[in-house]
Amino acid sequence: MEFLKKHKSVVVVTLICLVLFILAFLAVYRMFYPSNSKSVYGNRLDNAPLIDNAVIEKIKKEIIATDLVEEISYSTNVTIMKFFIDVKADTKLEKAKDLTSIILNNLSTKVIAFYDIEVYFTEKTEKNSNYPLIGYHSKNATEFSWVGNVSGDLDEE
Repeated sequence: MEFLKKHKSVVVVTLICLVLFILAFLAVYRMFYPSNSKSVYGNRLDNAPLIDNAVIEKIKKEIIATDLVEEISYSTNVTIMKFFIDVKADTKLEKAKDLTSIILNNLSTKVIAFYDIEVYFTEKTEKNSNYPLIGYHSKNATEFSWVGNVSGDLDEE
């Protein structure tokens, strides 16, 4: 007890430094190891409409049924729906672009209003210089916007 009376200021400064060090350690720990209770994407997906797998399969079947497509795959990333379509070598650009109407016609208006849609057209044999072709439909847009192969001419058919 006499030690505390004799070195009162040193003890007070040491206790204050110890408390500050513990608080700083906790702050750094929480910065590097945040709690896992929060979503990685924040609250962006709170009101997201569900995308039914049956609808996606129906879209794939209808697109393949056109006989313009060899293969189609689908993925989603947060608020972006992505369709990867491998077309046949003799497929014209306008016919490929028309396939996007199948996608829009089968999706609900809630899904179209929430998700952006990207469509990637490729042609494996590379005989058709118009491909790859990328279509993008923003949730605020009424139609797709297109970006084609820069070495090819988009108006060729």
